[in-house]
Amino acid sequence: MKVVSEIDVSPALYFRHLCNVMIKDIKKQTNKNVTMKDLIEGYTYERVISAKKMSTTIKISIGPLIENKYFITTYETKDTKGQYYYDFSEADDKYYVTYGEETNYKAETVGTYFGNLKKKFKAKVIEQNALKNIDLTVEYIKNHKDE
Repeated sequence: MKVVSEIDVSPALYFRHLCNVMIKDIKKQTNKNVTMKDLIEGYTYERVISAKKMSTTIKISIGPLIENKYFITTYETKDTKGQYYYDFSEADDKYYVTYGEETNYKAETVGTYFGNLKKKFKAKVIEQNALKNIDLTVEYIKNHKDE
């Protein structure tokens, strides 16, 4: 899935926001202090998610990144591998972000088959949600510029 949206904040602000979100998550998960430079060079950590007596570990890799231009994250669990990215551009004095994501299942099962089928049927809704998330992120950035 890939969507393109015009944004009314600079790619530098959006990129910094994405990095700050990841830096906070890394601190919470690993208690390590990392910098934007660490992310740009490439950084990998593990995140544990627990729910109802079950837990799973996600291996998350950020970057390498191109500052203010390209942000990519890959993730892997025992069953899935995926990635999402943001690609920033400028044309006619306007800023744009292209957001893309892809998830692949390591093994084909009945569950993954139906999961893929469900994604195909809901592709438009997934794209609309991605565009809405971009809009919400832009609003957040505008409201928290000074932080």
